[in-house]
Amino acid sequence: MNYYKDCHFVPLSSQGNIYTSSCIKLANGFNKLLLAALKREVICFEYQENSSGNLYSTTKHISFTYIPSGAEIISLDAFNKSENGNDFVFGITIIKKGFDLNSTETYYLNIYSEWEESADLNIESISQNCLNIELKFVPYHLTHTYLISNSNAATYKKEVVFLLSGSDIQIHVYRENQTKHTYKEIDSNDYFPEFSKLPSVVTWIDVFYYENDKERLTAFGCECGYFRICKVSVDKKEVIFRFSTQLDNIISNVRIFTENDSVSDDPKISKIFSFVQNEPPNNLVLNVLVTNTLLPSVIFKDVLNYGLKKYTTLPKFETTGVITCSEVADIDFDGNKEILFGTSTQEVLVYKKISSNGWILENIKQFPSPIFNIKHTDITGDGIRELIIISMNGLHILQANLNVTRELFQKKIKAFTLLSSKLDVNN
Repeated sequence: MNYYKDCHFVPLSSQGNIYTSSCIKLANGFNKLLLAALKREVICFEYQENSSGNLYSTTKHISFTYIPSGAEIISLDAFNKSENGNDFVFGITIIKKGFDLNSTETYYLNIYSEWEESADLNIESISQNCLNIELKFVPYHLTHTYLISNSNAATYKKEVVFLLSGSDIQIHVYRENQTKHTYKEIDSNDYFPEFSKLPSVVTWIDVFYYENDKERLTAFGCECGYFRICKVSVDKKEVIFRFSTQLDNIISNVRIFTENDSVSDDPKISKIFSFVQNEPPNNLVLNVLVTNTLLPSVIFKDVLNYGLKKYTTLPKFETTGVITCSEVADIDFDGNKEILFGTSTQEVLVYKKISSNGWILENIKQFPSPIFNIKHTDITGDGIRELIIISMNGLHILQANLNVTRELFQKKIKAFTLLSSKLDVNN
C-alpha cells in the first residue's frame, strides 16, 4: 500500500454489500465501475479526458427500471457479450417488501440489455430495457461465466450465462434465448454438474476455463463453511475430480488465481514489464484462496495436481473482525502477487509471500468505515491499475505513485532493450 495514494472518494447515500459492485470493461480497454447501494441507488463511476488532456472523475446516477420504491438491491453483475464491440448485459437482484407487517417479501432478477451491439455504451438506454424474472428464493451471489458448446468441433460456441446462488441451496443458470431476445433458466445439471448436492447456501463462486476451453476449474464456498473445487470436462459435461473440505464459519470469498500476473491492463505495457520476469512454467499452476470470515484464510496450491493436499494458512491479525472480501494482485510491481483482505474493522490487510518465511502480514491501511469489496483494475486509462476500495460509506480510488511506476518502467525498458539487443546479435 506504500505505492498508492488516495485519489478520489465518492460517497453513497446508503451502504451496499459484498455483491453490489461490478467492473465494466469497454471494447476500447477503458473501465467503468457500477456500484449499487441497498436503497435503489445505482451509480456509474469513470474517468474522462477533457480538451486539455487532463483526467476528471464523473459519477452518474443510473435509473434502472422495475426497481420499485421500497425495494432493496441484493446483488448486481455485468458482462460484455461481444469480443470486439460493446454489447453489455446487466443483472440486478432485488427484494420487494410489502407495505404492511403481514405482507410477504418477493424477489426478482432484473436483466437489462439492448439486444444489439453498438460502438458506444449507453447505460441510460440499457437501463430502460428490462426483463423481470420473479424468483422463488432469496438471491445471493450473482456472477457470470462461459457456457461452451462443442469446444473440439467446428460448431464451437461460447456464450455468457448468469450464475445465481439462492437460499434454496441451488445454483441457478440463466441463458439467453437469442431468437426471442429473452433469458430463461436452464437446468444447471445439464451444463454444470459440479453444482449438484450442495450442503448449504453458496456464498461465492469462481470459475476458470483453460486448455482452450476444454476444461474448467470451479471453486465455491458455502454459508456453513463447506468448500469444493471441481475439474470439469466441458465437452463431456463430466466432473473429472471433486475435492471438498469443511472449514468453520462462513466463507465470504473464493478466488482462483495463477502464479504470475501483469501489472497493467494495457497489453503493450504488460509485455514490457513481464519480459524480464521469470518465464512461467509450461504447466498451468492454479491456486485457490478461500476467505474465511472469522478464522485464518487458506491458500490451496496447485490444485490441478495436488487437489486440497497442498495448502498454506495465512496468519491472522488478532484485532481484525470479520473478513468480508479479498483480492489477489501484484500491487508493488515486483511480478509476484499479494493478497488483500477487507475487514469489518475498517482495515485493508496486505499479505506478501516471502520465500523463506511463507506469507506475512506486510501492511495495514485504515479506512473510515467497514470494507465490502476490493478491486484492482485500470479505471483511469493510463495503463496502470488502481486499487478500488468499496466501503460502507462509499468508493475510494487509490492511485499508484507515478514516480515509482515511472522509475520501474524505465528500468524495465532498459532491461528489455538490452535483452532485445542480445537476441538480435544471436540471430
